[in-house]
Amino acid sequence: MDIGLATADLYGALIGNQRAAGTWGYGNDQDSVESTCFAILALRQHPSIKLARATKALLGLQNADGSWPAFTGDESEGCWATALAVMCLVETGHATKHMAAGVQWLLNSRGREANWLWRWKLRTFDNKVQFDPARFGWSWVSGTTSWVIPTAFALIALQQARQRGYDNIARLTERVDIGASMLLDRLCPGGGWNSGNGVAFGVALAPHIDATSIALLALIGHEKEQGVQRSLHWLVTRLAGCPSPYSLAWGVLTIAAYRRICPEARESLRDRAEELMRLTEDAASIEDSCTLAVSALALEAVNGDSVFEVRTG
Repeated sequence: MDIGLATADLYGALIGNQRAAGTWGYGNDQDSVESTCFAILALRQHPSIKLARATKALLGLQNADGSWPAFTGDESEGCWATALAVMCLVETGHATKHMAAGVQWLLNSRGREANWLWRWKLRTFDNKVQFDPARFGWSWVSGTTSWVIPTAFALIALQQARQRGYDNIARLTERVDIGASMLLDRLCPGGGWNSGNGVAFGVALAPHIDATSIALLALIGHEKEQGVQRSLHWLVTRLAGCPSPYSLAWGVLTIAAYRRICPEARESLRDRAEELMRLTEDAASIEDSCTLAVSALALEAVNGDSVFEVRTG
């Protein structure tokens, strides 16, 4: 199969799913910031009235505090999708004031274990889940503990903003370092990441493909960490035969990012890309806009163009 043709089919299906307001949803349900952001990232190299309308809609959804909600019409309290919106604005190079406000919100946001009272509680009474509460990341919604995927996306967004010259460098670097340490602390014992913790009630939890892939994308630059190496090996081994195009797409994005330093990732990349193209061959039948967008982004990454990669050199 031809990657260019497969990607074009995904673009076409994605464009067909755009709502009149310029946004996207998961299917036929409420418009979501997540779907809209992934679609903007996937279509970023195809400037059009549709893309301009999507970017305008995204800016219109920003809350007064600089954050973004999960869905249109949500309350004005921000959530994890703020990181995706920042990535969109960094990538498109527009609306720098909106981007800076989103970055500032991310710098101020933290899992509740960052609070000394919760930290004390987790260390003394509620210690069934094994993690270091001094290492905190970001949550799905405000007022809850840190989770892997929101933390990973926030790390990618902040590092990309730093590369684009965001001026609060010292504070940003400190926050990124703490967030990265949180991910490394929450590793599953055999490598990879679950949605939140590696061990709970003394039981080792199984890693997930999407969480592992996104965490590894956020940890580019930490390749010497044994946990990163174990996780990458787990992902390459587990990815073959994955039946979910969404999870497989994240895996392809990750092994494409690590192919220069990991022979087993490089050797498996073409086969996994072929699997992804087979799973998304009938793009018009895929209702979920996130799957369409992330699959297109994964195939782009095979050809060396990844919007999620944090370039360290």
